[in-house]
Amino acid sequence: MKLVDQLRQNPWRFKAGDEVFIAGDQQPYPAKVVEAFGYGPSGWPHYLVVDAQGDEWTVPQQMLSTLPIPL
Repeated sequence: MKLVDQLRQNPWRFKAGDEVFIAGDQQPYPAKVVEAFGYGPSGWPHYLVVDAQGDEWTVPQQMLSTLPIPL
């Protein structure tokens, strides 16, 4: 229950500058978190990330990882 309590108090797992991989996107390089900005309709924290090509994405937290996500 300690982990559940911790997540309720601070659900944000990433911060600006963190390198992350996006689930479902075969990217050879990680994207970079620009900003954590709010909750989406699902209730998950959302982030603005920029990939290696400079494209910006709004991504929910459950779709991000610090490790590559195999398809």
